[in-house]
Amino acid sequence: MNKLFSFFGGLILLAAVFAMLVLSALIYRANENSSVKSYIFQMNDWSNERLGILQNINDISANDLRNRLIKKYVSEYFKVIPGEIDVTKRPVLRMLSTPEAFSQWEQGEAQTILKMSEQKMFRMVTVDDTGIAVNSNENVQYDPSGNAEKIYYVIRYYMSTWAESNVMATEPVLEQGTLFMEARFSPGLREHDGFGNKINIRKYLEEGNNPVGLFKFTVTNIGDKMIK
Repeated sequence: MNKLFSFFGGLILLAAVFAMLVLSALIYRANENSSVKSYIFQMNDWSNERLGILQNINDISANDLRNRLIKKYVSEYFKVIPGEIDVTKRPVLRMLSTPEAFSQWEQGEAQTILKMSEQKMFRMVTVDDTGIAVNSNENVQYDPSGNAEKIYYVIRYYMSTWAESNVMATEPVLEQGTLFMEARFSPGLREHDGFGNKINIRKYLEEGNNPVGLFKFTVTNIGDKMIK
């Protein structure tokens, strides 16, 4: 009788060990096939700023393209990142500015950004399409083949500033202001860089350069008062 109990006990123990092995294998396979999905949390309802599918540049109107470039420029012009090591290292701003305009920014707004960054502050700026106006009564005609003329823009922006970047209870200070911008713009992509060399678009993008630098948009002057 004892041998019979021992026999069945052994079978039960063997079955338990087999079940544990199967369970361990299933857990291992589950971990092996698992993936971590990351999500970007956006303040308020910023779903309209989320990247979408690629668009054909020929399907984008000149004004729409111009507005997107202006928005990017103004964002780079004012943004403050807490603890940023070199606030003047902004390739997008440099690419979209003449040397004079970039130097103007370095000696002006960049100094404010440096102080705010050292204090661990965070600032972002947005611009609506309705906030971009041409400072002229004339109907602007963009010539994609010729040299772009300087055009003056009046830009209304909305600024949000957090005095403490890592404190969730901190409420941003909301402000709005106006920039007066002088810029050259033509729809389409640049064929040559600033040194007269022909641009290889594929190589340019594969090297990790920002696509913004490919467009015919250059800011020549910018300020918080009317440009004369």
